[in-house]
Amino acid sequence: MSTFYDLRGNPGTRNDRATFVPQPVQRPADQIRLSILEAMISGRLRPGDRLPSEAEQARGFKVSRGVVREALRSLAHVGLITVAQGRQGGWFVNRFDSAPVEQNLREAMELLLHFQAINLAELVEARRAIEGTCARLGAERATAREVAEMREVIELAHAPGLDDEGWLQLDIRFHRAVARSAHNRALIVPMAALHGVVQPRLNRAILHLLSRDRINAQHAEIYEAIAAHDRAGAEQAVNRHLDELETLYRRAGLLGPGS
Repeated sequence: MSTFYDLRGNPGTRNDRATFVPQPVQRPADQIRLSILEAMISGRLRPGDRLPSEAEQARGFKVSRGVVREALRSLAHVGLITVAQGRQGGWFVNRFDSAPVEQNLREAMELLLHFQAINLAELVEARRAIEGTCARLGAERATAREVAEMREVIELAHAPGLDDEGWLQLDIRFHRAVARSAHNRALIVPMAALHGVVQPRLNRAILHLLSRDRINAQHAEIYEAIAAHDRAGAEQAVNRHLDELETLYRRAGLLGPGS
Protein backbone atom coordinates (compact mmCIF):
# COMPACT_ATOMS: atom_id res chain seq x y z
CA MET A 1 0.00 0.00 0.00
CA SER A 2 1.49 3.37 -1.04
CA THR A 3 2.22 6.13 1.40
CA PHE A 4 1.12 9.75 1.13
CA TYR A 5 1.60 12.74 3.39
CA ASP A 6 -1.20 14.72 4.96
CA LEU A 7 -1.41 18.52 5.21
CA ARG A 8 0.85 18.51 8.31
CA GLY A 9 3.50 16.37 6.61
CA ASN A 10 2.60 13.22 8.52
CA PRO A 11 2.75 9.90 6.66
CA GLY A 12 -0.44 7.91 6.10
CA THR A 13 -2.00 5.35 3.81
CA ARG A 14 -4.29 5.75 0.83
CA ASN A 15 -7.20 4.58 3.01
CA ASP A 16 -6.66 7.61 5.22
CA ARG A 17 -7.58 10.01 2.42
CA ALA A 18 -11.27 9.76 3.37
CA THR A 19 -10.51 11.45 6.70
CA PHE A 20 -9.78 14.80 5.03
CA VAL A 21 -12.97 16.81 4.58
CA PRO A 22 -12.57 20.35 3.22
CA GLN A 23 -14.54 22.91 5.22
CA PRO A 24 -16.39 25.71 3.40
CA VAL A 25 -15.17 29.24 3.98
CA GLN A 26 -17.70 31.24 6.00
CA ARG A 27 -19.26 34.32 4.50
CA PRO A 28 -17.97 37.58 6.03
CA ALA A 29 -21.39 38.32 7.56
CA ASP A 30 -21.39 34.90 9.24
CA GLN A 31 -17.88 35.47 10.59
CA ILE A 32 -18.95 38.79 12.10
CA ARG A 33 -22.10 37.27 13.61
CA LEU A 34 -20.10 34.42 15.19
CA SER A 35 -17.49 36.85 16.50
CA ILE A 36 -20.19 38.86 18.28
CA LEU A 37 -21.83 35.69 19.60
CA GLU A 38 -18.50 34.48 21.00
CA ALA A 39 -18.05 37.84 22.73
CA MET A 40 -21.49 37.45 24.34
CA ILE A 41 -20.78 33.89 25.44
CA SER A 42 -17.38 34.81 26.90
CA GLY A 43 -18.80 37.79 28.76
CA ARG A 44 -16.85 40.42 26.84
CA LEU A 45 -20.25 41.72 25.72
CA ARG A 46 -22.94 41.88 28.39
CA PRO A 47 -26.64 42.83 28.37
CA GLY A 48 -26.93 46.60 27.95
CA ASP A 49 -23.50 46.99 26.32
CA ARG A 50 -23.31 49.13 23.21
CA LEU A 51 -21.57 47.60 20.21
CA PRO A 52 -19.02 49.61 18.23
CA SER A 53 -20.59 51.64 15.43
CA GLU A 54 -21.15 50.03 12.04
CA ALA A 55 -18.31 52.12 10.63
CA GLU A 56 -15.93 51.00 13.40
CA GLN A 57 -16.89 47.36 12.89
CA ALA A 58 -16.47 47.67 9.13
CA ARG A 59 -12.93 49.00 9.61
CA GLY A 60 -12.10 46.37 12.22
CA PHE A 61 -13.45 43.43 10.22
CA LYS A 62 -12.17 44.97 6.92
CA VAL A 63 -15.57 44.65 5.23
CA SER A 64 -18.24 47.02 3.99
CA ARG A 65 -20.85 48.54 6.30
CA GLY A 66 -23.48 46.58 4.36
CA VAL A 67 -21.88 43.29 5.44
CA VAL A 68 -21.76 44.46 9.06
CA ARG A 69 -25.42 45.53 8.88
CA GLU A 70 -26.40 42.10 7.52
CA ALA A 71 -24.71 40.38 10.48
CA LEU A 72 -26.30 42.75 13.00
CA ARG A 73 -29.76 42.29 11.54
CA SER A 74 -29.45 38.51 11.76
CA LEU A 75 -28.65 38.84 15.48
CA ALA A 76 -31.50 41.29 15.96
CA HIS A 77 -33.90 38.86 14.26
CA VAL A 78 -33.36 36.31 17.02
CA GLY A 79 -33.61 38.95 19.74
CA LEU A 80 -29.96 39.06 20.81
CA ILE A 81 -29.36 42.72 19.99
CA THR A 82 -31.54 45.73 19.29
CA VAL A 83 -31.03 49.08 17.58
CA ALA A 84 -31.86 52.46 19.12
CA GLN A 85 -32.20 55.61 17.05
CA GLY A 86 -30.97 59.09 17.88
CA ARG A 87 -27.79 60.71 19.06
CA GLN A 88 -27.25 58.18 21.83
CA GLY A 89 -28.46 55.31 19.66
CA GLY A 90 -26.69 52.35 18.17
CA TRP A 91 -26.74 48.57 18.54
CA PHE A 92 -27.14 47.24 22.09
CA VAL A 93 -26.93 43.73 23.57
CA ASN A 94 -30.34 42.66 24.84
CA ARG A 95 -31.07 41.17 28.20
CA PHE A 96 -31.35 37.50 27.42
CA ASP A 97 -34.91 36.20 27.23
CA SER A 98 -36.28 32.94 25.86
CA ALA A 99 -39.27 34.60 24.16
CA PRO A 100 -37.48 35.45 20.87
CA VAL A 101 -36.02 31.93 20.74
CA GLU A 102 -39.47 30.45 21.30
CA GLN A 103 -40.93 32.63 18.55
CA ASN A 104 -38.23 31.69 16.05
CA LEU A 105 -38.54 28.00 16.88
CA ARG A 106 -42.31 28.18 16.45
CA GLU A 107 -41.98 29.95 13.11
CA ALA A 108 -39.42 27.37 11.95
CA MET A 109 -41.76 24.51 12.89
CA GLU A 110 -44.64 26.20 11.07
CA LEU A 111 -42.53 26.50 7.93
CA LEU A 112 -41.39 22.89 8.16
CA LEU A 113 -45.00 21.81 8.64
CA HIS A 114 -46.19 23.95 5.72
CA PHE A 115 -43.60 22.46 3.37
CA GLN A 116 -44.22 18.94 4.73
CA ALA A 117 -40.67 18.60 6.01
CA ILE A 118 -42.32 17.43 9.24
CA ASN A 119 -45.88 16.29 9.88
CA LEU A 120 -48.48 16.69 12.60
CA ALA A 121 -47.93 13.15 13.85
CA GLU A 122 -44.29 14.01 14.62
CA LEU A 123 -45.27 17.22 16.41
CA VAL A 124 -47.89 15.43 18.51
CA GLU A 125 -45.39 12.69 19.38
CA ALA A 126 -42.81 15.31 20.42
CA ARG A 127 -45.40 17.08 22.55
CA ARG A 128 -46.20 13.83 24.39
CA ALA A 129 -42.54 13.24 25.18
CA ILE A 130 -41.85 16.80 26.35
CA GLU A 131 -45.07 17.51 28.23
CA GLY A 132 -45.00 14.15 30.01
CA THR A 133 -41.50 14.94 31.21
CA CYS A 134 -42.53 18.47 32.27
CA ALA A 135 -45.44 17.09 34.31
CA ARG A 136 -43.21 14.53 36.00
CA LEU A 137 -40.66 17.17 36.92
CA GLY A 138 -43.42 19.59 37.90
CA ALA A 139 -44.69 17.13 40.47
CA GLU A 140 -41.31 17.46 42.13
CA ARG A 141 -40.52 21.14 41.54
CA ALA A 142 -43.75 23.15 41.18
CA THR A 143 -44.05 26.11 43.53
CA ALA A 144 -47.22 26.86 45.48
CA ARG A 145 -47.87 29.80 43.14
CA GLU A 146 -47.63 27.58 40.04
CA VAL A 147 -49.98 24.99 41.56
CA ALA A 148 -52.40 27.79 42.44
CA GLU A 149 -52.28 29.09 38.87
CA MET A 150 -53.24 25.65 37.50
CA ARG A 151 -56.14 25.48 39.95
CA GLU A 152 -57.27 28.99 38.96
CA VAL A 153 -57.24 28.12 35.25
CA ILE A 154 -59.32 25.00 35.88
CA GLU A 155 -61.85 27.03 37.88
CA LEU A 156 -62.07 29.67 35.15
CA ALA A 157 -62.61 26.95 32.53
CA HIS A 158 -65.83 25.95 34.33
CA ALA A 159 -67.23 29.49 34.27
CA PRO A 160 -70.77 29.65 32.84
CA GLY A 161 -71.03 31.62 29.62
CA LEU A 162 -67.36 31.14 28.70
CA ASP A 163 -67.08 31.24 24.91
CA ASP A 164 -65.06 28.81 22.79
CA GLU A 165 -62.16 31.20 22.17
CA GLY A 166 -61.85 32.00 25.86
CA TRP A 167 -61.89 28.32 26.75
CA LEU A 168 -59.21 27.49 24.16
CA GLN A 169 -57.00 30.25 25.52
CA LEU A 170 -57.37 28.81 29.01
CA ASP A 171 -56.32 25.42 27.61
CA ILE A 172 -53.09 26.97 26.31
CA ARG A 173 -52.56 28.78 29.62
CA PHE A 174 -52.98 25.54 31.59
CA HIS A 175 -50.48 23.55 29.53
CA ARG A 176 -47.94 26.37 29.66
CA ALA A 177 -48.29 26.42 33.44
CA VAL A 178 -47.53 22.69 33.50
CA ALA A 179 -44.43 23.26 31.35
CA ARG A 180 -43.20 26.11 33.58
CA SER A 181 -43.61 23.98 36.68
CA ALA A 182 -40.75 21.77 35.45
CA HIS A 183 -38.29 24.64 36.00
CA ASN A 184 -36.24 23.47 33.02
CA ARG A 185 -35.92 26.15 30.36
CA ALA A 186 -34.49 23.68 27.85
CA LEU A 187 -37.87 21.91 28.03
CA ILE A 188 -40.11 24.97 28.45
CA VAL A 189 -38.98 26.69 25.23
CA PRO A 190 -39.62 23.79 22.81
CA MET A 191 -42.83 22.91 24.67
CA ALA A 192 -44.15 26.45 24.25
CA ALA A 193 -43.13 26.46 20.57
CA LEU A 194 -44.79 23.08 19.94
CA HIS A 195 -47.92 24.17 21.74
CA GLY A 196 -47.98 27.39 19.75
CA VAL A 197 -47.95 25.44 16.47
CA VAL A 198 -50.11 22.44 17.32
CA GLN A 199 -52.77 23.56 19.74
CA PRO A 200 -54.45 26.55 18.06
CA ARG A 201 -54.65 24.66 14.76
CA LEU A 202 -55.72 21.27 16.10
CA ASN A 203 -58.02 22.44 18.87
CA ARG A 204 -60.06 24.59 16.52
CA ALA A 205 -60.25 21.73 14.02
CA ILE A 206 -61.69 19.32 16.62
CA LEU A 207 -63.71 21.86 18.60
CA HIS A 208 -66.98 20.25 17.48
CA LEU A 209 -65.76 16.92 18.88
CA LEU A 210 -64.40 18.20 22.19
CA SER A 211 -66.22 17.67 25.44
CA ARG A 212 -65.36 20.53 27.77
CA ASP A 213 -66.30 18.46 30.79
CA ARG A 214 -63.95 15.62 29.80
CA ILE A 215 -61.03 17.95 28.95
CA ASN A 216 -61.53 19.97 32.15
CA ALA A 217 -61.60 16.73 34.15
CA GLN A 218 -58.37 15.55 32.51
CA HIS A 219 -56.70 18.87 33.29
CA ALA A 220 -57.85 18.46 36.89
CA GLU A 221 -56.20 15.01 37.03
CA ILE A 222 -52.89 16.48 35.84
CA TYR A 223 -53.14 19.33 38.35
CA GLU A 224 -54.02 17.01 41.25
CA ALA A 225 -51.07 14.70 40.53
CA ILE A 226 -48.65 17.64 40.37
CA ALA A 227 -50.09 19.15 43.57
CA ALA A 228 -49.74 15.75 45.28
CA HIS A 229 -46.09 15.43 44.12
CA ASP A 230 -47.03 12.23 42.27
CA ARG A 231 -44.41 12.08 39.50
CA ALA A 232 -45.64 8.90 37.81
CA GLY A 233 -49.28 9.91 38.21
CA ALA A 234 -48.66 13.32 36.60
CA GLU A 235 -47.00 11.79 33.54
CA GLN A 236 -49.73 9.16 33.24
CA ALA A 237 -52.43 11.84 33.47
CA VAL A 238 -50.77 13.76 30.62
CA ASN A 239 -50.62 10.59 28.51
CA ARG A 240 -54.30 9.81 29.13
CA HIS A 241 -55.20 13.35 28.11
CA LEU A 242 -53.12 13.13 24.92
CA ASP A 243 -54.53 9.69 24.13
CA GLU A 244 -58.01 11.21 23.98
CA LEU A 245 -56.87 14.16 21.90
CA GLU A 246 -55.10 11.93 19.39
CA THR A 247 -58.26 9.82 19.04
CA LEU A 248 -60.20 12.98 18.19
CA TYR A 249 -57.49 14.11 15.74
CA ARG A 250 -57.90 10.82 13.88
CA ARG A 251 -61.68 11.11 13.87
CA ALA A 252 -61.28 14.56 12.31
CA GLY A 253 -58.89 13.17 9.68
CA LEU A 254 -55.91 15.15 10.93
CA LEU A 255 -53.81 12.08 11.72
CA GLY A 256 -53.64 8.80 9.86
CA PRO A 257 -54.79 5.61 11.64
CA GLY A 258 -51.21 4.42 12.10
CA SER A 259 -49.78 7.76 13.21
